[in-house]
This record gives sequence, C-alpha cells and structure tokens, in this order.
Amino acid sequence: MFQRVIAVFFAILVLVALPTVSMAANDSNDRQTTPIANQGAELFGLKVNDLNKEDFEKRLSAMGLQPYPSYKKGVATYSLGPEGILGVRELAIQFNGDDYLKKATMSGVVKSNKKRQSLGNLLVKKYGMPNIGFVRDGYGRAKWVFHDGTYIELHNTTFNVLVIYVDQQPKVLSESGQIDVEALYKKSQKSTP
Repeated sequence: MFQRVIAVFFAILVLVALPTVSMAANDSNDRQTTPIANQGAELFGLKVNDLNKEDFEKRLSAMGLQPYPSYKKGVATYSLGPEGILGVRELAIQFNGDDYLKKATMSGVVKSNKKRQSLGNLLVKKYGMPNIGFVRDGYGRAKWVFHDGTYIELHNTTFNVLVIYVDQQPKVLSESGQIDVEALYKKSQKSTP
C-alpha cells in the first residue's frame, strides 16, 4: 500500500514538472529559468513561501505519511517508505513559532546511481539551471534561489543525498491590532507625577 502511495506521488511530481520543462543547455553559463522558477520553490505541489503547518500536514496525510517522534524540538520527521522517493527516505520539517515552514530536508543514502541522476535531473527540469553551483548529468551541489525568498539546495555528489527547501522569511502572525486600553491607562498613571 505504501509503495503504491509513493509511486502515485512520484507520478504526480513528474506530471507537475513536465509542463515547466526548461530546454536548458548543458553549458553551465546558460542560466535559463522556467516560469515556475520565477514563482518560487514547491514541495509536494505546495508553494514553500508562507506554507503553514496545517496545509502541509493535510498534504502529507493525503499521501499516507504520518510523522514519527523526533528528538529535536520543533522538528517533525516523516518516513518516505522503504524505497523512498528516488531513494530519499526521510523528511524532516522545521516550523517557526507561528507554524509556518522554515526548512524541509529530504535525505537518504542513495546507492543507486540511476536514482541519484534522476533526482538531480528532475530538479533541473522543473526549475532550470541552478543560480549557484552545478548539476551535471544529475549529480552536483546546487542552489536555486527564487524571488519570493525561498530556495532549494541539492547535495548529490556522494551517496548521502540531501534536498533542502527553505523559506528565508517565513510568515509571522501579527498582533491582533487591538489596543489594550487598561494597560495604556496604567502606564500613563505610573508616568504621571
């Protein structure tokens, strides 16, 4: 059952990536981007910018993923199954105090060269050539930086693979805008001689 969910997820990920394929050349000086790259980073089809915990957990739950206990405060950890997504088997999510995503790290030991290549190539197809670093034949260390304050990092030069999604300025809920009249009155009374 879980393998079927992962297979469905991968199929959705590929379908989302196909409409935005960039015909970027192999030349590392060619920094073509796709329309989606200008819109920002996406994780499981959700925009990373101002992504709240409730919406993110609904998406993960629909994919059949449930968090397991984490020993780090403010971190939720998910298993992506025994096969994972192209061999990447773990997802760790950090939210800010207002429950907006700060960082999502997908990681795993990927021994299959074919899966490692596919992972790097999938990111290039979806987002174009990286702003920083390189991806050659699916392998590399790269960073895609977007105008909305999000970025994606790929670490794919060894079997230890990381894909990191970051919102550099996650949303913070503002105060209600209500004025505490009693507190202001008490403050004015203390300052009055």
